[in-house]
Amino acid sequence: MSAKLLSGKEVSEAMLAKVLEDAEALIADGVQPKLAIMRVGADPGSISYEKSIIKRMGNSKIEVESVEFPVDVTQEEFVGKLRELNGDKDIHAVLIFKPLPEQLDEEEIKYALSPEKDPDALNPTNLGKLMIADETGFFPCTAEGVMELFKFYGIDVKGKDVTIINNSNVLGKPLAIMLTNEFATVTLAHVFTKDTSAYTKNADIVVTAAGIYGLVKPEMLNEDCILIDVAMAQKKDADGNFVLNDEGKKIRTGDAHEDCKDKVAAITSATPGCGGGTGPITTALLAQHVIKACRQQNA
Repeated sequence: MSAKLLSGKEVSEAMLAKVLEDAEALIADGVQPKLAIMRVGADPGSISYEKSIIKRMGNSKIEVESVEFPVDVTQEEFVGKLRELNGDKDIHAVLIFKPLPEQLDEEEIKYALSPEKDPDALNPTNLGKLMIADETGFFPCTAEGVMELFKFYGIDVKGKDVTIINNSNVLGKPLAIMLTNEFATVTLAHVFTKDTSAYTKNADIVVTAAGIYGLVKPEMLNEDCILIDVAMAQKKDADGNFVLNDEGKKIRTGDAHEDCKDKVAAITSATPGCGGGTGPITTALLAQHVIKACRQQNA
């Protein structure tokens, strides 16, 4: 029996409908929500992502100002512009594209970004607010997106055993805190975990984001498990070769082997046929955070 598919797209559409409603209310009060994007260089992937953000924000009546820097931008130039955006009352949130080139000091930059204009929790102040469940803060969109998925589908995490295969500052660590704040029991697995399957086999919920297709196999899961696959990977066959589609392009997927959908109770994954991934929720949360920042700055 195939798993129930949890659609990230469905969640994001509901969220964006509310974002549009909130944006229209702010505009009616004379306040135009606005996001600034800081991007270094012209990487095609970054430009594509920027265009998708601009389109999504435009549909939500949020303005976007793009600030592009040459690849050899200096620390002084970058931080100077960042401080200028911090002080601009018409800008309510500033999104810094990463990775940054090696000549830029991310440690200084993340502290220079105003925590009140930090929609993806780059400034450690917001991670501190996450720790104490201070809702005035901004939490990492990727991690919060998983919680939004649970909320949308009525999945109660209280008392559940959750295994997260990721220990990054973007997903694993903040998600563990969010789940703990909701009284879940959380295990963080990573590259040095001796036997990840020992934790996943009995887990009520497994969240994976390693970027390795087939890392999570059906035999690692139980039939009542909810599998949340946040990974971005490329499909490979049993010999480790990339699987190509009819156009000769690599197939984007998640960590979960496609057979997992026939084992678990519910699944969301970038794997074809497994729910569409959580990516759309992340972008919807970015829009939601711009609205939140706008409101807090105009209270």
